[in-house]
Amino acid sequence: MKTSDYIAEFLADHGIRHCYGYQGTMIAHLVDSLCRHPRLTNHVCLNEQGAAFAAVGEAKVTGRCAFAYSTSGPGAANLLNGVADAYYDSVPVLFITGQLNSYEYYDLPELKQHGFQEMDVVDMAKPVTKYCVQVRNAHDLPRILHEAYETAVSGRPGPVLIDLPMDMQRMEIDPEDYCFASSSGQAEPVFEMTPEACADEILEALRAAKRPVLAVGKGIDPALRKTLRDLVRTLEIPTVTSMPARDLLEYDDPLNFGHMGSGYGHRAVNMIVNKKTDLIVALGVSLCKRQTGMKTENFARDAQIIRVDIDSTELSRRIHEHEKSYLQDASDVMTALAAKAEGAVTDPAWLAVCRRIREELTAFDDSRPEREPNQITKLISEYTKDAKTVCLDVGQHMMWGSQSYALRGDQRMICSGGHGAMGFSLPAAIGAAISTGGPVITLTGDGSMQMNIQELEWMHREQLPITVFVMNNHSLGLIQQQQDSIFQGRYYSSVAEGGYTAPDFAKVAAAYGIHSARAENREELEQILKDLDLGKPNVIDVQLDVHSRAYPKTSFGEEMQNQQPYMPAELMKELLAL
Repeated sequence: MKTSDYIAEFLADHGIRHCYGYQGTMIAHLVDSLCRHPRLTNHVCLNEQGAAFAAVGEAKVTGRCAFAYSTSGPGAANLLNGVADAYYDSVPVLFITGQLNSYEYYDLPELKQHGFQEMDVVDMAKPVTKYCVQVRNAHDLPRILHEAYETAVSGRPGPVLIDLPMDMQRMEIDPEDYCFASSSGQAEPVFEMTPEACADEILEALRAAKRPVLAVGKGIDPALRKTLRDLVRTLEIPTVTSMPARDLLEYDDPLNFGHMGSGYGHRAVNMIVNKKTDLIVALGVSLCKRQTGMKTENFARDAQIIRVDIDSTELSRRIHEHEKSYLQDASDVMTALAAKAEGAVTDPAWLAVCRRIREELTAFDDSRPEREPNQITKLISEYTKDAKTVCLDVGQHMMWGSQSYALRGDQRMICSGGHGAMGFSLPAAIGAAISTGGPVITLTGDGSMQMNIQELEWMHREQLPITVFVMNNHSLGLIQQQQDSIFQGRYYSSVAEGGYTAPDFAKVAAAYGIHSARAENREELEQILKDLDLGKPNVIDVQLDVHSRAYPKTSFGEEMQNQQPYMPAELMKELLAL
Protein backbone atom coordinates (compact mmCIF):
# COMPACT_ATOMS: atom_id res chain seq x y z
CA MET A 1 0.00 0.00 0.00
CA LYS A 2 1.22 3.50 -0.81
CA THR A 3 2.11 5.35 2.39
CA SER A 4 -0.16 8.31 1.62
CA ASP A 5 -3.04 5.86 1.11
CA TYR A 6 -2.15 4.26 4.45
CA ILE A 7 -2.43 7.65 6.16
CA ALA A 8 -5.84 8.29 4.61
CA GLU A 9 -7.07 4.89 5.76
CA PHE A 10 -5.65 5.46 9.24
CA LEU A 11 -7.49 8.78 9.55
CA ALA A 12 -10.77 7.25 8.43
CA ASP A 13 -10.38 4.28 10.77
CA HIS A 14 -9.89 6.69 13.69
CA GLY A 15 -13.11 8.59 13.11
CA ILE A 16 -11.75 11.54 11.17
CA ARG A 17 -14.08 12.55 8.35
CA HIS A 18 -12.92 16.05 7.40
CA CYS A 19 -9.49 17.13 6.15
CA TYR A 20 -8.57 20.82 6.11
CA GLY A 21 -5.67 22.20 4.11
CA TYR A 22 -4.16 23.83 1.05
CA GLN A 23 -2.53 22.03 -1.85
CA GLY A 24 1.21 22.25 -2.49
CA THR A 25 4.01 20.36 -4.20
CA MET A 26 5.41 18.85 -1.02
CA ILE A 27 2.02 17.53 0.16
CA ALA A 28 0.46 16.60 -3.20
CA HIS A 29 0.70 12.82 -2.74
CA LEU A 30 -1.16 12.96 0.56
CA VAL A 31 -3.83 15.31 -0.81
CA ASP A 32 -4.42 12.94 -3.73
CA SER A 33 -4.95 10.04 -1.31
CA LEU A 34 -7.24 12.06 0.97
CA CYS A 35 -9.43 13.14 -1.93
CA ARG A 36 -9.75 9.59 -3.29
CA HIS A 37 -10.71 8.03 0.04
CA PRO A 38 -14.47 7.28 0.20
CA ARG A 39 -14.81 8.11 3.91
CA LEU A 40 -12.94 11.42 3.86
CA THR A 41 -13.94 14.86 2.61
CA ASN A 42 -11.25 17.36 1.72
CA HIS A 43 -11.93 21.05 2.41
CA VAL A 44 -9.80 23.74 0.78
CA CYS A 45 -8.89 26.83 2.78
CA LEU A 46 -7.38 30.02 1.34
CA ASN A 47 -4.55 30.22 3.87
CA GLU A 48 -3.13 27.36 5.92
CA GLN A 49 -3.88 29.32 9.09
CA GLY A 50 -7.54 28.95 8.13
CA ALA A 51 -7.13 25.18 7.86
CA ALA A 52 -5.52 24.97 11.28
CA PHE A 53 -8.21 27.06 12.96
CA ALA A 54 -10.96 25.09 11.19
CA ALA A 55 -9.53 21.87 12.61
CA VAL A 56 -9.32 23.48 16.05
CA GLY A 57 -12.93 24.63 15.71
CA GLU A 58 -14.08 21.11 14.85
CA ALA A 59 -12.14 19.56 17.73
CA LYS A 60 -13.47 22.13 20.20
CA VAL A 61 -17.13 21.56 19.36
CA THR A 62 -17.00 17.78 18.88
CA GLY A 63 -14.38 16.76 21.44
CA ARG A 64 -12.85 14.49 18.79
CA CYS A 65 -9.43 14.64 17.20
CA ALA A 66 -9.43 16.73 14.01
CA PHE A 67 -6.96 16.88 11.12
CA ALA A 68 -5.24 19.58 9.05
CA TYR A 69 -2.32 19.61 6.65
CA SER A 70 -0.05 21.97 4.74
CA THR A 71 2.82 21.95 2.34
CA SER A 72 6.35 22.75 3.53
CA GLY A 73 8.05 26.05 4.32
CA PRO A 74 5.62 28.99 4.14
CA GLY A 75 2.63 26.65 4.26
CA ALA A 76 3.88 25.05 7.45
CA ALA A 77 4.68 28.47 8.90
CA ASN A 78 1.11 29.60 8.26
CA LEU A 79 -0.17 26.46 9.98
CA LEU A 80 1.77 27.13 13.19
CA ASN A 81 -0.58 29.80 14.55
CA GLY A 82 -3.39 27.25 14.74
CA VAL A 83 -1.03 24.62 16.14
CA ALA A 84 -0.21 26.98 19.00
CA ASP A 85 -3.89 27.69 19.56
CA ALA A 86 -4.62 23.97 19.88
CA TYR A 87 -1.73 23.56 22.31
CA TYR A 88 -2.65 26.36 24.70
CA ASP A 89 -6.32 25.33 24.75
CA SER A 90 -5.54 21.58 25.05
CA VAL A 91 -7.32 20.60 21.83
CA PRO A 92 -6.56 17.29 20.04
CA VAL A 93 -5.55 17.95 16.42
CA LEU A 94 -3.29 15.90 14.16
CA PHE A 95 -1.26 18.10 11.80
CA ILE A 96 0.80 16.81 8.86
CA THR A 97 3.21 19.04 6.97
CA GLY A 98 4.83 18.21 3.66
CA GLN A 99 8.58 18.41 3.31
CA LEU A 100 11.28 18.06 0.65
CA ASN A 101 12.54 14.55 -0.12
CA SER A 102 14.51 13.00 2.69
CA TYR A 103 17.41 12.22 0.34
CA GLU A 104 17.84 15.96 -0.39
CA TYR A 105 19.13 16.63 3.12
CA TYR A 106 22.87 17.25 3.55
CA ASP A 107 24.81 16.01 6.54
CA LEU A 108 25.50 19.60 7.50
CA PRO A 109 23.57 20.66 10.62
CA GLU A 110 24.73 24.27 10.24
CA LEU A 111 23.32 24.59 6.70
CA LYS A 112 20.64 27.27 6.63
CA GLN A 113 18.35 25.53 4.12
CA HIS A 114 18.58 22.12 2.50
CA GLY A 115 16.28 22.85 -0.44
CA PHE A 116 13.53 25.05 -1.83
CA GLN A 117 10.78 25.77 0.73
CA GLU A 118 12.55 23.63 3.32
CA MET A 119 12.08 24.74 6.90
CA ASP A 120 12.79 23.02 10.20
CA VAL A 121 9.14 22.90 11.20
CA VAL A 122 9.79 20.18 13.80
CA ASP A 123 12.00 22.34 15.99
CA MET A 124 9.68 25.30 15.46
CA ALA A 125 6.58 23.32 16.45
CA LYS A 126 8.01 21.32 19.36
CA PRO A 127 7.27 24.00 21.99
CA VAL A 128 3.57 24.01 21.01
CA THR A 129 2.92 20.30 20.44
CA LYS A 130 2.70 17.20 22.59
CA TYR A 131 4.49 15.12 19.95
CA CYS A 132 6.43 16.34 16.91
CA VAL A 133 8.58 14.25 14.59
CA GLN A 134 9.80 14.00 11.01
CA VAL A 135 9.42 10.67 9.21
CA ARG A 136 12.79 9.56 7.78
CA ASN A 137 11.94 5.88 7.18
CA ALA A 138 8.64 4.79 5.64
CA HIS A 139 8.52 1.71 7.85
CA ASP A 140 8.39 3.98 10.90
CA LEU A 141 5.30 5.78 9.61
CA PRO A 142 2.63 3.41 11.02
CA ARG A 143 4.20 3.55 14.48
CA ILE A 144 4.58 7.32 14.34
CA LEU A 145 0.98 7.80 13.21
CA HIS A 146 -0.26 5.59 16.00
CA GLU A 147 1.84 7.29 18.67
CA ALA A 148 0.85 10.73 17.43
CA TYR A 149 -2.87 10.03 17.50
CA GLU A 150 -2.81 8.36 20.91
CA THR A 151 -0.76 11.22 22.32
CA ALA A 152 -3.20 13.81 20.97
CA VAL A 153 -6.23 12.26 22.65
CA SER A 154 -4.73 10.95 25.90
CA GLY A 155 -4.23 12.68 29.26
CA ARG A 156 -4.44 16.43 28.76
CA PRO A 157 -5.26 16.53 25.03
CA GLY A 158 -3.28 18.59 22.57
CA PRO A 159 -1.89 18.90 19.05
CA VAL A 160 0.66 16.64 17.42
CA LEU A 161 2.60 17.24 14.21
CA ILE A 162 4.18 14.87 11.70
CA ASP A 163 6.59 16.32 9.13
CA LEU A 164 6.34 14.10 6.06
CA PRO A 165 8.94 14.31 3.26
CA MET A 166 7.65 13.81 -0.28
CA ASP A 167 9.41 10.50 -0.80
CA MET A 168 7.93 9.18 2.46
CA GLN A 169 4.46 9.84 1.02
CA ARG A 170 4.95 7.66 -2.06
CA MET A 171 6.71 4.60 -0.58
CA GLU A 172 5.12 1.15 -0.48
CA ILE A 173 4.49 -0.63 2.84
CA ASP A 174 2.52 -3.71 3.88
CA PRO A 175 -0.09 -2.77 6.55
CA GLU A 176 -0.15 -6.38 7.74
CA ASP A 177 3.36 -5.91 9.09
CA TYR A 178 2.19 -3.42 11.73
CA CYS A 179 0.08 -3.92 14.84
CA PHE A 180 0.05 -1.62 17.86
CA ALA A 181 -1.49 -1.63 21.30
CA SER A 182 -3.39 1.49 22.39
CA SER A 183 -0.53 3.41 23.90
CA SER A 184 1.00 6.75 23.04
CA GLY A 185 4.40 5.77 24.31
CA GLN A 186 4.20 8.68 26.75
CA ALA A 187 3.91 8.28 30.49
CA GLU A 188 0.32 8.63 31.67
CA PRO A 189 -0.31 10.62 34.85
CA VAL A 190 -0.25 8.52 38.00
CA PHE A 191 -3.27 9.26 40.15
CA GLU A 192 -2.76 8.68 43.87
CA MET A 193 -6.50 8.64 44.59
CA THR A 194 -9.53 7.41 42.70
CA PRO A 195 -12.12 9.94 41.52
CA GLU A 196 -14.51 8.52 44.12
CA ALA A 197 -12.04 9.07 46.97
CA CYS A 198 -11.44 12.64 45.78
CA ALA A 199 -15.18 13.22 45.64
CA ASP A 200 -15.65 11.98 49.21
CA GLU A 201 -13.09 14.46 50.56
CA ILE A 202 -14.47 17.32 48.49
CA LEU A 203 -18.03 16.66 49.65
CA GLU A 204 -16.83 16.64 53.25
CA ALA A 205 -15.19 20.04 52.72
CA LEU A 206 -18.31 21.41 51.04
CA ARG A 207 -20.51 20.35 53.94
CA ALA A 208 -18.14 21.99 56.42
CA ALA A 209 -17.95 25.28 54.54
CA LYS A 210 -20.32 28.15 55.24
CA ARG A 211 -19.92 29.97 51.91
CA PRO A 212 -18.78 27.49 49.25
CA VAL A 213 -18.38 28.21 45.53
CA LEU A 214 -17.88 25.74 42.69
CA ALA A 215 -15.57 26.95 39.89
CA VAL A 216 -15.45 24.94 36.65
CA GLY A 217 -13.24 25.21 33.59
CA LYS A 218 -12.35 23.51 30.32
CA GLY A 219 -11.06 20.50 32.21
CA ILE A 220 -14.71 19.45 32.35
CA ASP A 221 -15.72 17.58 29.19
CA PRO A 222 -18.55 19.55 27.51
CA ALA A 223 -20.21 16.22 26.72
CA LEU A 224 -20.86 15.95 30.48
CA ARG A 225 -22.69 19.28 30.76
CA LYS A 226 -25.94 17.63 31.84
CA THR A 227 -24.13 15.77 34.64
CA LEU A 228 -22.52 19.02 35.79
CA ARG A 229 -25.80 20.92 35.68
CA ASP A 230 -27.52 18.18 37.68
CA LEU A 231 -24.70 18.31 40.24
CA VAL A 232 -25.01 22.08 40.63
CA ARG A 233 -28.76 21.79 41.17
CA THR A 234 -28.38 18.94 43.65
CA LEU A 235 -25.79 20.81 45.70
CA GLU A 236 -27.60 24.14 45.24
CA ILE A 237 -24.18 25.73 45.10
CA PRO A 238 -23.22 29.07 43.55
CA THR A 239 -21.18 28.19 40.47
CA VAL A 240 -18.78 30.22 38.35
CA THR A 241 -16.84 29.36 35.22
CA SER A 242 -13.68 30.37 33.45
CA MET A 243 -14.33 32.48 30.38
CA PRO A 244 -13.56 29.67 27.88
CA ALA A 245 -15.93 27.36 29.80
CA ARG A 246 -18.93 29.69 29.63
CA ASP A 247 -21.00 27.11 27.75
CA LEU A 248 -20.91 24.51 30.54
CA LEU A 249 -23.88 26.25 32.17
CA GLU A 250 -26.87 28.01 30.68
CA TYR A 251 -26.76 31.79 30.89
CA ASP A 252 -30.05 32.04 32.79
CA ASP A 253 -29.41 29.20 35.25
CA PRO A 254 -30.04 30.87 38.64
CA LEU A 255 -27.00 29.07 40.09
CA ASN A 256 -24.73 30.26 37.28
CA PHE A 257 -23.22 33.53 38.46
CA GLY A 258 -21.06 34.05 35.37
CA HIS A 259 -17.38 33.86 34.57
CA MET A 260 -14.48 35.01 36.69
CA GLY A 261 -11.63 37.10 35.39
CA SER A 262 -9.23 39.71 36.62
CA GLY A 263 -9.66 41.65 33.40
CA TYR A 264 -13.22 41.45 32.16
CA GLY A 265 -15.00 38.90 34.35
CA HIS A 266 -18.51 39.43 35.62
CA ARG A 267 -18.36 41.99 38.41
CA ALA A 268 -20.53 39.95 40.80
CA VAL A 269 -18.44 36.81 40.28
CA ASN A 270 -15.21 38.63 41.00
CA MET A 271 -16.58 39.97 44.28
CA ILE A 272 -18.03 36.62 45.34
CA VAL A 273 -14.89 34.55 44.66
CA ASN A 274 -12.37 37.13 45.81
CA LYS A 275 -14.06 38.58 48.90
CA LYS A 276 -17.05 36.54 50.06
CA THR A 277 -16.47 32.80 49.77
CA ASP A 278 -14.71 30.61 52.34
CA LEU A 279 -14.20 27.63 49.98
CA ILE A 280 -13.50 27.43 46.26
CA VAL A 281 -13.67 23.99 44.66
CA ALA A 282 -11.91 24.43 41.31
CA LEU A 283 -12.61 21.60 38.86
CA GLY A 284 -10.49 21.71 35.72
CA VAL A 285 -9.88 25.44 35.93
CA SER A 286 -6.28 26.65 35.91
CA LEU A 287 -6.68 29.69 38.19
CA CYS A 288 -4.17 31.50 36.02
CA LYS A 289 -3.46 35.20 36.48
CA ARG A 290 -6.17 36.10 33.96
CA GLN A 291 -8.57 34.60 36.50
CA THR A 292 -7.00 35.53 39.83
CA GLY A 293 -5.27 38.83 39.09
CA MET A 294 -1.55 39.45 38.77
CA LYS A 295 -1.00 39.31 42.53
CA THR A 296 -2.13 35.76 43.16
CA GLU A 297 -1.30 36.07 46.84
CA ASN A 298 -4.23 38.49 47.13
CA PHE A 299 -6.73 36.14 45.49
CA ALA A 300 -9.47 34.83 47.81
CA ARG A 301 -7.27 35.29 50.87
CA ASP A 302 -10.04 34.22 53.28
CA ALA A 303 -10.95 31.08 51.36
CA GLN A 304 -9.71 27.53 51.30
CA ILE A 305 -8.96 26.39 47.75
CA ILE A 306 -9.38 22.84 46.49
CA ARG A 307 -8.06 22.19 42.99
CA VAL A 308 -8.61 19.21 40.69
CA ASP A 309 -6.51 19.05 37.52
CA ILE A 310 -5.09 16.37 35.25
CA ASP A 311 -1.86 18.35 34.77
CA SER A 312 0.60 18.14 37.65
CA THR A 313 2.47 21.19 36.36
CA GLU A 314 -0.66 23.31 36.71
CA LEU A 315 -1.05 22.12 40.30
CA SER A 316 2.59 22.90 41.08
CA ARG A 317 1.81 26.56 40.38
CA ARG A 318 0.21 27.06 43.76
CA ILE A 319 -2.26 29.85 44.50
CA HIS A 320 -2.28 29.47 48.29
CA GLU A 321 0.38 27.87 50.43
CA HIS A 322 -2.12 25.57 52.13
CA GLU A 323 -4.41 24.78 49.20
CA LYS A 324 -5.51 21.18 48.65
CA SER A 325 -4.90 19.69 45.21
CA TYR A 326 -5.86 16.44 43.53
CA LEU A 327 -4.10 15.12 40.43
CA GLN A 328 -7.09 13.65 38.66
CA ASP A 329 -9.29 14.03 35.61
CA ALA A 330 -11.72 16.79 36.60
CA SER A 331 -14.48 15.23 34.52
CA ASP A 332 -14.15 11.94 36.40
CA VAL A 333 -14.17 13.68 39.78
CA MET A 334 -17.18 15.76 38.79
CA THR A 335 -19.01 12.61 37.69
CA ALA A 336 -18.17 10.95 41.01
CA LEU A 337 -19.44 14.02 42.88
CA ALA A 338 -22.70 13.84 40.95
CA ALA A 339 -23.11 10.17 41.85
CA LYS A 340 -22.44 10.78 45.54
CA ALA A 341 -24.19 14.11 46.12
CA GLU A 342 -27.34 13.65 48.18
CA GLY A 343 -28.62 17.18 48.65
CA ALA A 344 -27.85 20.82 49.18
CA VAL A 345 -24.56 21.80 50.78
CA THR A 346 -25.32 25.50 50.76
CA ASP A 347 -26.96 27.61 53.45
CA PRO A 348 -29.90 29.50 51.87
CA ALA A 349 -28.57 32.66 53.49
CA TRP A 350 -25.34 32.33 51.48
CA LEU A 351 -27.28 31.92 48.26
CA ALA A 352 -29.27 35.02 49.16
CA VAL A 353 -26.02 36.98 49.61
CA CYS A 354 -24.76 35.87 46.20
CA ARG A 355 -28.05 36.76 44.54
CA ARG A 356 -28.13 40.17 46.18
CA ILE A 357 -24.60 40.89 44.93
CA ARG A 358 -25.55 39.76 41.43
CA GLU A 359 -28.73 41.85 41.35
CA GLU A 360 -27.06 45.01 42.60
CA LEU A 361 -23.98 44.81 40.40
CA THR A 362 -25.85 43.70 37.27
CA ALA A 363 -28.21 46.65 37.71
CA PHE A 364 -25.24 48.98 38.14
CA ASP A 365 -23.53 47.71 34.99
CA ASP A 366 -26.72 47.70 32.91
CA SER A 367 -27.31 51.34 33.80
CA ARG A 368 -24.01 52.43 32.29
CA PRO A 369 -24.03 53.95 28.77
CA GLU A 370 -20.69 52.26 28.08
CA ARG A 371 -22.50 48.93 28.09
CA GLU A 372 -24.41 49.59 24.85
CA PRO A 373 -22.35 46.95 22.95
CA ASN A 374 -23.34 44.41 25.62
CA GLN A 375 -27.01 45.22 25.06
CA ILE A 376 -26.52 44.78 21.31
CA THR A 377 -24.83 41.43 21.95
CA LYS A 378 -27.74 40.29 24.09
CA LEU A 379 -30.14 41.37 21.33
CA ILE A 380 -28.20 39.24 18.84
CA SER A 381 -28.50 36.26 21.21
CA GLU A 382 -32.29 36.70 21.35
CA TYR A 383 -32.54 36.22 17.58
CA THR A 384 -29.95 33.46 17.20
CA LYS A 385 -31.32 30.88 19.63
CA ASP A 386 -31.13 28.21 16.92
CA ALA A 387 -27.37 28.58 16.49
CA LYS A 388 -25.50 25.47 17.62
CA THR A 389 -22.19 27.24 18.11
CA VAL A 390 -21.06 30.77 18.91
CA CYS A 391 -17.48 31.57 17.87
CA LEU A 392 -15.76 34.53 19.50
CA ASP A 393 -12.72 36.25 18.08
CA VAL A 394 -10.18 38.32 20.01
CA GLY A 395 -10.93 41.91 20.94
CA GLN A 396 -13.61 43.86 22.77
CA HIS A 397 -16.32 41.74 21.15
CA MET A 398 -14.85 38.71 22.95
CA MET A 399 -15.65 40.44 26.24
CA TRP A 400 -19.10 41.56 25.10
CA GLY A 401 -19.87 38.04 23.90
CA SER A 402 -18.59 36.22 26.98
CA GLN A 403 -20.35 38.65 29.31
CA SER A 404 -23.68 39.07 27.54
CA TYR A 405 -24.45 36.44 24.89
CA ALA A 406 -27.24 34.42 26.52
CA LEU A 407 -26.28 30.79 25.88
CA ARG A 408 -29.21 28.37 26.00
CA GLY A 409 -29.58 24.61 26.08
CA ASP A 410 -26.68 22.88 24.39
CA GLN A 411 -25.31 25.91 22.57
CA ARG A 412 -21.52 25.89 22.45
CA MET A 413 -19.23 28.91 22.72
CA ILE A 414 -15.63 28.63 21.55
CA CYS A 415 -12.76 31.09 21.44
CA SER A 416 -9.00 31.32 21.24
CA GLY A 417 -8.58 31.19 24.98
CA GLY A 418 -4.89 30.84 25.78
CA HIS A 419 -3.25 31.92 22.53
CA GLY A 420 -5.63 34.82 21.92
CA ALA A 421 -5.23 34.72 18.13
CA MET A 422 -7.01 37.41 16.14
CA GLY A 423 -8.59 35.84 13.06
CA PHE A 424 -9.61 32.66 14.89
CA SER A 425 -13.39 32.91 14.68
CA LEU A 426 -14.22 32.72 10.97
CA PRO A 427 -12.19 29.59 10.13
CA ALA A 428 -13.12 28.03 13.49
CA ALA A 429 -16.77 28.65 12.63
CA ILE A 430 -16.18 26.90 9.32
CA GLY A 431 -14.83 23.84 11.11
CA ALA A 432 -17.73 23.93 13.57
CA ALA A 433 -20.32 24.24 10.79
CA ILE A 434 -18.79 21.45 8.71
CA SER A 435 -18.57 19.03 11.64
CA THR A 436 -21.95 19.76 13.26
CA GLY A 437 -24.08 20.94 10.36
CA GLY A 438 -24.52 24.35 12.01
CA PRO A 439 -25.96 26.91 12.14
CA VAL A 440 -23.05 28.85 13.60
CA ILE A 441 -22.67 32.52 14.47
CA THR A 442 -19.45 34.46 14.78
CA LEU A 443 -18.84 37.57 16.85
CA THR A 444 -15.77 39.31 15.52
CA GLY A 445 -14.38 42.82 15.24
CA ASP A 446 -13.23 44.98 12.37
CA GLY A 447 -9.61 44.21 13.30
CA SER A 448 -9.86 40.46 13.77
CA MET A 449 -12.17 40.02 10.77
CA GLN A 450 -9.41 41.22 8.46
CA MET A 451 -6.91 38.66 9.75
CA ASN A 452 -8.56 35.77 7.85
CA ILE A 453 -11.14 37.55 5.71
CA GLN A 454 -10.13 35.43 2.71
CA GLU A 455 -11.96 32.46 4.22
CA LEU A 456 -15.26 34.11 3.24
CA GLU A 457 -14.65 32.45 -0.12
CA TRP A 458 -14.52 29.03 1.60
CA MET A 459 -17.70 29.85 3.52
CA HIS A 460 -19.42 30.85 0.27
CA ARG A 461 -18.06 27.94 -1.78
CA GLU A 462 -19.49 25.35 0.61
CA GLN A 463 -22.60 27.45 1.38
CA LEU A 464 -22.05 26.99 5.10
CA PRO A 465 -24.72 28.14 7.59
CA ILE A 466 -22.52 30.77 9.24
CA THR A 467 -23.59 34.27 10.18
CA VAL A 468 -20.73 36.65 10.89
CA PHE A 469 -21.48 39.68 13.05
CA VAL A 470 -18.71 42.26 12.66
CA MET A 471 -18.84 44.46 15.76
CA ASN A 472 -17.38 47.38 13.89
CA ASN A 473 -16.14 50.37 15.86
CA HIS A 474 -13.54 51.21 13.19
CA SER A 475 -10.76 50.79 15.69
CA LEU A 476 -8.64 48.36 17.64
CA GLY A 477 -10.74 48.93 20.72
CA LEU A 478 -8.77 47.04 23.37
CA ILE A 479 -5.64 48.86 22.25
CA GLN A 480 -7.52 52.15 22.55
CA GLN A 481 -8.37 51.27 26.14
CA GLN A 482 -4.72 50.51 26.84
CA GLN A 483 -3.73 53.79 25.20
CA ASP A 484 -6.24 55.60 27.43
CA SER A 485 -4.66 54.06 30.52
CA ILE A 486 -0.97 54.29 29.65
CA PHE A 487 -0.41 56.62 26.71
CA GLN A 488 -2.68 59.58 27.52
CA GLY A 489 -5.07 58.76 24.69
CA ARG A 490 -2.48 58.77 21.91
CA TYR A 491 -4.29 56.40 19.53
CA TYR A 492 -1.39 55.47 17.27
CA SER A 493 -2.19 52.58 14.89
CA SER A 494 -5.60 51.96 16.49
CA VAL A 495 -7.97 54.49 14.85
CA ALA A 496 -8.20 56.12 11.43
CA GLU A 497 -6.37 59.24 12.55
CA GLY A 498 -3.57 57.03 13.87
CA GLY A 499 -3.16 54.97 10.70
CA TYR A 500 -5.63 52.10 11.18
CA THR A 501 -8.64 51.67 8.86
CA ALA A 502 -11.27 49.05 8.09
CA PRO A 503 -13.24 48.41 4.88
CA ASP A 504 -16.98 48.25 4.28
CA PHE A 505 -17.51 44.64 5.31
CA ALA A 506 -20.98 44.41 3.76
CA LYS A 507 -19.50 45.30 0.38
CA VAL A 508 -16.60 42.90 0.84
CA ALA A 509 -19.02 40.07 1.66
CA ALA A 510 -21.16 40.95 -1.34
CA ALA A 511 -18.07 40.68 -3.55
CA TYR A 512 -17.73 37.08 -2.33
CA GLY A 513 -21.39 36.46 -3.21
CA ILE A 514 -22.51 36.37 0.42
CA HIS A 515 -25.72 37.93 1.71
CA SER A 516 -24.77 40.98 3.74
CA ALA A 517 -26.26 43.95 5.53
CA ARG A 518 -25.10 46.99 7.45
CA ALA A 519 -26.77 48.14 10.67
CA GLU A 520 -26.23 51.77 11.65
CA ASN A 521 -28.12 51.48 14.93
CA ARG A 522 -29.95 49.04 17.20
CA GLU A 523 -33.29 49.52 15.40
CA GLU A 524 -31.80 48.66 12.02
CA LEU A 525 -30.02 45.67 13.54
CA GLU A 526 -33.23 44.31 15.04
CA GLN A 527 -34.98 44.50 11.67
CA ILE A 528 -32.07 42.68 10.03
CA LEU A 529 -32.20 40.02 12.75
CA LYS A 530 -35.93 39.51 12.23
CA ASP A 531 -35.35 38.74 8.55
CA LEU A 532 -32.18 36.71 9.03
CA ASP A 533 -31.88 33.17 7.64
CA LEU A 534 -29.34 31.35 9.81
CA GLY A 535 -29.30 28.46 7.36
CA LYS A 536 -27.14 30.27 4.81
CA PRO A 537 -23.98 32.42 4.81
CA ASN A 538 -24.44 35.96 6.11
CA VAL A 539 -22.22 38.88 7.08
CA ILE A 540 -23.75 41.63 9.22
CA ASP A 541 -21.69 44.81 9.67
CA VAL A 542 -22.80 46.26 13.03
CA GLN A 543 -21.73 49.90 13.34
CA LEU A 544 -20.56 51.00 16.78
CA ASP A 545 -19.09 54.18 18.19
CA VAL A 546 -15.35 54.45 17.63
CA HIS A 547 -14.86 54.91 21.37
CA SER A 548 -16.86 51.83 22.41
CA ARG A 549 -15.38 50.24 25.50
CA ALA A 550 -15.38 46.81 27.14
CA TYR A 551 -16.44 47.02 30.77
CA PRO A 552 -16.27 46.11 33.59
CA LYS A 553 -12.49 46.08 33.55
CA THR A 554 -9.93 45.62 36.30
CA SER A 555 -6.89 47.86 36.06
CA PHE A 556 -3.43 46.36 36.49
CA GLY A 557 -2.54 45.82 40.14
CA GLU A 558 -6.04 46.35 41.52
CA GLU A 559 -8.04 43.66 43.27
CA MET A 560 -10.25 41.88 40.80
CA GLN A 561 -13.59 43.04 42.26
CA ASN A 562 -12.55 46.70 41.98
CA GLN A 563 -13.47 47.15 38.33
CA GLN A 564 -14.01 50.18 36.13
CA PRO A 565 -16.30 52.01 35.91
CA TYR A 566 -16.04 52.03 39.68
CA MET A 567 -19.17 51.36 41.68
CA PRO A 568 -20.11 53.89 44.38
CA ALA A 569 -18.03 53.42 47.52
CA GLU A 570 -21.21 53.09 49.58
CA LEU A 571 -22.41 50.19 47.43
CA MET A 572 -19.04 48.45 47.64
CA LYS A 573 -19.03 48.81 51.43
CA GLU A 574 -22.61 47.57 51.71
CA LEU A 575 -22.02 44.45 49.61
CA LEU A 576 -18.73 43.56 51.29
CA ALA A 577 -20.51 43.70 54.65
CA LEU A 578 -23.14 41.12 53.68
